[in-house]
Amino acid sequence: MRRRFLLPLLIAGILAGCASTAPTTSPVAGVEPLRVGIVPNYVPVIFKQGGVVSGIEADFALLMGEALGRPVELVELSWFELIPALNESRIDIIMSGMSVTPARREQVFFTDPYMQVGQMALIRTVDLGRISDSLSLYRTREKIGFEHGTTGEDFVRTRLERAQPVGFNSPDTGIAALRAGLITAFVHDAPTVWRIAGSPTERELVGLYQPLTEEYLAWAVRKNDVQLRDALNAQLSILRAKGELQRIIDRWITVRIEVR
Repeated sequence: MRRRFLLPLLIAGILAGCASTAPTTSPVAGVEPLRVGIVPNYVPVIFKQGGVVSGIEADFALLMGEALGRPVELVELSWFELIPALNESRIDIIMSGMSVTPARREQVFFTDPYMQVGQMALIRTVDLGRISDSLSLYRTREKIGFEHGTTGEDFVRTRLERAQPVGFNSPDTGIAALRAGLITAFVHDAPTVWRIAGSPTERELVGLYQPLTEEYLAWAVRKNDVQLRDALNAQLSILRAKGELQRIIDRWITVRIEVR
């Protein structure tokens, strides 16, 4: 059976024109802030632009805070701190482009997903002759990069059995290593590949627009915080019904191409 995927492709310059207001809001007397855990290094999902936290998750955080009547407080953490900080009640919610996985479900409650993504590969243009599709990745014995602690790491370590796995602490360091020829490909969430390869000025790198996995992004809350999860799901349903959910995503990911 042939499956069809609609894959958003970022166009460079869009982000520069889509500055988002930082969703940290002023305290309100007697109202507990919604403490949102983020790792702002994931363009266009959550990142810093001119020192301001921006992106899809930033817009959602502001909307959720307004809907719940709670001021929003952004808490910047490392990726590995997010779930511990949530379960230790240092934050109330994770809104940082987190994929839903069975292992994470054991530790947190996820809301309903708000977007489907998946892992994709970024390679050098000069390597297109020998790494032209996902099958080439499965066969390679070369170095394949990923970001530590992500589903990209899971994919490379478990599915690319012949490859030499190489981990990095952020997408930017992995992409820099790819440009320098230290690795043959960098596997990351699709939005990262759309952002880099979709730039009209990009000549060195190209994306392989074949989803390597099927994943969903959602927000995470503590397992005992059913009330917050249900409230967030209710607001998600409202945003989806009004078309606002898709409008926010389309604001940051503006062009779609079809891959069969």
